[in-house]
Amino acid sequence: MVAQSTVQRVRLLIGMIAGSSVAGGLYAAALRQPPVSWVVQIAIGATIGVVISSVITSIELLGEGRPIESPTRRLPLALSVLLRTLVYGVVIVASLLAVPWAYTGEWEGLFRSGIVRDVAFSFSATFVVVSLVSIIRLIGPGVLANLLTGRYHRPREEQRIVLFLDLVGSTGIAESIGNIRFHGLLSEVFSHLSDVVVDLGGEVHRYVGDALIATWPLGTPEDNARPIRCLFVCRDALERARPGLLARHGHAPDFRAGLHAGRLVAGEVGSFKREIALLGDTMNTVARIEEACRTTGRRWLVSKALLDCTAVPEGVRLEGIGRPALRGKSEGLELFALDPDVPESTGHGAGTVEAASHRGQQAAVRAN
Repeated sequence: MVAQSTVQRVRLLIGMIAGSSVAGGLYAAALRQPPVSWVVQIAIGATIGVVISSVITSIELLGEGRPIESPTRRLPLALSVLLRTLVYGVVIVASLLAVPWAYTGEWEGLFRSGIVRDVAFSFSATFVVVSLVSIIRLIGPGVLANLLTGRYHRPREEQRIVLFLDLVGSTGIAESIGNIRFHGLLSEVFSHLSDVVVDLGGEVHRYVGDALIATWPLGTPEDNARPIRCLFVCRDALERARPGLLARHGHAPDFRAGLHAGRLVAGEVGSFKREIALLGDTMNTVARIEEACRTTGRRWLVSKALLDCTAVPEGVRLEGIGRPALRGKSEGLELFALDPDVPESTGHGAGTVEAASHRGQQAAVRAN
């Protein structure tokens, strides 16, 4: 099965290629020059747009820009975009020369009429594409789409599952390797974890220090199992990345996590800088659940509110830990510990929390 993060990138790729094709065709139509027919000119313009955008956007999205971006990773965003645009100039010039020749059979070379204008337009369009990809990767395609469509211009109440994931021992790691190296470690770890979240149908809401907050819409019991599976897949992803993390950073952190479900309010906040904020008791509670991991000595905790509407994945072991006190909450919340030392399973179960609890605080909730 193709990873959802890859599907998302491919969709963006197709959209940008289509947009570039239209822009190239319109540019050629506006500058129609005989004796070539207007149909051929539009085809040439559209093809040039497709070739340039497909190569550049494929590198930026599917390859995450690594061949070109890695050397410029620590540069300011504007300078990084400018340098990448200049590098992509090779693709631009080659397309402007090769595509017309393929259609007309006549090689016009670098000194044909209008070449400077065409190069200037192509560079400008490429700068726009690279900038847009950079913005998408900075704030996420979902956030950008919601801001553009105004989905959360007015606050909306929604039912969501929220994951609060926090790296273990990050303060000590930062002290031992320094803040700059620690930032590189965080960036790499969160790259692995965010891909897992997206692959399992979630959306990364925010990175807060050494914590990651992700959400899923509340759906069917089978859909609601995805955040639980996400924990196991995140564990496996970090385990696979462990040798590389140790080699590059000297550390390979583990994580604690809390899962909860409930109502929250989503809406745009801010003026000059706008973002989509998630507010409400559900957000506060899931942060307190993650804190309870430290006080109870458990790595992963999930609320009964989530388990009540979830078909727990087959093989997952749950242990009820009662209602530990949560900071800032007047009443305790019934929590269950997930055993991380079990194989990740793709199956879905239909067991109930009550059944597990009645079997003496520890149960294996299995599929039918």
